[in-house]
Parts: sequence; structure tokens; C-alpha cells
Amino acid sequence: MNDFELIKDDLNRMTLRRPGHDDVADVRLRRAFPWTGPDRFISIRSAEGKEILLIEDLASVGPGVREMIERTLADTSFIPRILQVDDINTQFGYQEWTVRTDRGPAKFRVQEREDIRFLSDGRFRVKDADGNIYELPNTDSLDARSQNELSELF
Repeated sequence: MNDFELIKDDLNRMTLRRPGHDDVADVRLRRAFPWTGPDRFISIRSAEGKEILLIEDLASVGPGVREMIERTLADTSFIPRILQVDDINTQFGYQEWTVRTDRGPAKFRVQEREDIRFLSDGRFRVKDADGNIYELPNTDSLDARSQNELSELF
């Protein structure tokens, strides 16, 4: 069910084209909450941030547009996935994490226990002191050392 098109120009900007509506140039794609369903609730917004169209499920979009949306979101979303936990040092009321992610090694500080959120599918979201978000997979999928480092937290 494709009732719209997304067209990229030479500068990689997208235009939204819908029957019966004016074209909207320079649109942006954003994932809406919940992030546990990455193929659901994709917002198409104007350059000013106003939502124009909400895609409830990417499965309802034709394969060409879907591929463009998935590629664009992958290029613009920055949520590193933690692959290994090397160390969690707890001191002075905060945690300092040393990890390996799908984007390389990282070291960050977690201020509050509430900054580690359990997601319904077994994953976790970790927010560091600077507001960056990391994705932690279900702990059963991690190596023994990582599980040991995390065992004191959960």
C-alpha cells in the first residue's frame, strides 16, 4: 500500500510526494517511540520538524521506498549496540562503563540507576551522563565476562 513516494535529489535531500497534496521538499525521517519496534511508527517531518505523515508499519510500504527509509534511518540514527562490557566501575554514586560497541570502543558515565531501562523484549537502553543512548542486548546473549560485570547491576 504505497500512497506516497520519497524521492532523493542530487544533494541527498528527500521530497515527499503524495497524490492530491503539494510536494514537500527536504523532509526528515524519525523513529517514534517505542523504539522496541524499529519497523513501526516512522515519522516523516518537514525541515521545521512538523510531522506530515506517520508510517505505522514499514511492512505496509512498497519495497523500494521501504529500502530507502531503512537506509536513511540506519545512516542517521546513532544508537550504538553494546557488544561486550569490559568494566563497570562504581564510585562516588555513579558508574563508569568501558564497553565495545558496534561503532567501536566507548567509555561513558551513567549517573542514575534509572538511566538503565529494561525493554519488554529483554534488551536495555542505557543513557550516559551526556544524554547519549546505548542499546544493551539481552544479557544472556553476552559473553561470560560481560555477564559477570553486569551481574552486580541487575
